[in-house]
Amino acid sequence: MNDDALNILSQSKRRLTKLKLLANFFENVDIISIYIKTDIIHNLFQENKGLDYSKLELFHLQYTDSLIELLTKIKKQKENDMLAVINEIEINRKYIAGFEEKHEDGFETDRKIYSGNFSRHLKHVYQDLTENNYTVSWDNVLYFYKKYAAEFYRSEVDEELLTTGSFPAYQYQDYKIERKLLGRLNIQNFKVRFVCGYAVSGNEYELFKIFQSEDFFIFDIEKQKMYLADPKKMEKLNKAPNESNHGVIINQLKKKNEDLEEAMAERKRTLPEQVISVLKDYIKNLENTDVMSKMFDINEETNILRAMLNLNLNN
Repeated sequence: MNDDALNILSQSKRRLTKLKLLANFFENVDIISIYIKTDIIHNLFQENKGLDYSKLELFHLQYTDSLIELLTKIKKQKENDMLAVINEIEINRKYIAGFEEKHEDGFETDRKIYSGNFSRHLKHVYQDLTENNYTVSWDNVLYFYKKYAAEFYRSEVDEELLTTGSFPAYQYQDYKIERKLLGRLNIQNFKVRFVCGYAVSGNEYELFKIFQSEDFFIFDIEKQKMYLADPKKMEKLNKAPNESNHGVIINQLKKKNEDLEEAMAERKRTLPEQVISVLKDYIKNLENTDVMSKMFDINEETNILRAMLNLNLNN
């Protein structure tokens, strides 16, 4: 094989590489089909040294080069159009990464500690009530909502499910505790579990469950009272563990990026109708022509792809 033939085969391989990259970019079945057929033609010449390699070069000049030029032009335009979307996706990713570094482990750990602190607090309140002694500081439990309510407490809730009417209560300093609630707490040695918090109408509520029972009670922080929750209301209330509102934002951004990437991929695959028509004509030419003879006897004036380069691709 002489140097000219080697050079033609080398240039043919480069064209195939470009065509494959374009096929991967557009993910278009017609372009992929054209790439495969072009690769077959290349291999025919590579494996049959007696063929006229100038015909392979002529085929590429009048077909492949025009196709590559056309698709490259469309690809650049699409990349420019998608630049704003790509930038938005990248900004979202940075925002997500920044907030994901702030794990919710701290809240989860403190939530468990808070349950124990609240249990001890209630036990001390009960002891003080029996001794007519009022020494317990409510700061022992108020620290939690001050630290976490803004970020974690649930705001989407029907406040009616959290409130109650009047009830017989013990008065401890400025706080009212339902008598029935205190009795049930005493039975379970004041062991409680913090379920979740709510922030609605400028007020915070905390929901607790009494150990080894189906009883829930509510701590209305602003109105300074505690009372048993209505079981029927509890059936309707969202009692799921609190999540950081940053977590909600992160999930929304992830979904937005998924939608943007899906739309961008679809937009990338979409070609103008005129180009789709030309690609189909291109395939017909490859399929209807004798590869070994007629294919390479092409009149440049009839080259459809060359004319297509002058299309208005802004449509």
